[in-house]
Amino acid sequence: MFPTACRAAIDQIRTQAVSPMSLLAALAMPAVFAFILYSHTATHTDAATAVGIAGIGMLNAVIVDLLVSLSGEKRWKTLYPALSSPGGLIPLVVGRLVGVAVQSLISLPGTLLMLTLIWGMSPNFDWSRWFLGGLCLAVATTALVGLLSYSLLRFPSSPGMTNGLTGVLIALSTLLVPSTALPPFMQPIAWLVPQSHVMAWVHGGAVAELATALSQSTLIYLVILLSVRRVEHAARARAIPLEA
Repeated sequence: MFPTACRAAIDQIRTQAVSPMSLLAALAMPAVFAFILYSHTATHTDAATAVGIAGIGMLNAVIVDLLVSLSGEKRWKTLYPALSSPGGLIPLVVGRLVGVAVQSLISLPGTLLMLTLIWGMSPNFDWSRWFLGGLCLAVATTALVGLLSYSLLRFPSSPGMTNGLTGVLIALSTLLVPSTALPPFMQPIAWLVPQSHVMAWVHGGAVAELATALSQSTLIYLVILLSVRRVEHAARARAIPLEA
């Protein structure tokens, strides 16, 4: 199971790491948001802003890369051979998620370079919160978007389900504004999203925020594994098409 997951992760990085679509998703979209944000603030780049802008790139890249990778598995007719293997679909999905998470990390240095060249860096830039917050944000973002794995595997028309998802998750993840700036009815929902706890820590919160984010992410990953098992059961028991 572990070697299969490693091969899937390596294949994901090898085939998609320098894909124009992947690079545009990770770097172009956050650049647009950065210009909009700085047109209203015009301040030097601090750690919270850098991580938030990078988080937009991570979110967009993870959605695009996961959609492309799992749709590719369907197109390449690899799901049924994986289903008949001892580990089933789980090693394949886990490997793809790991590869996607690693890919998304290009947003962290890429957006920081852009922000620094254009607006400069704050003299009080917190490198530890930028680096650790960025890593945790990649883990949390991949977990949340990874919930799409079930629908992408289960339903033939699932790629269209991602439309509009980016904007909603940007708001709930508090990547650009703190949770207190959200409407009151959205604030409790935002705290269910692990990225919001990562951003709270990057903004100067206690380490308990990171612990909460990682705990929520772990729970979400377990849900992903259970949902993939459900797809396997449906494919074996009811012969649902996986590669239609």
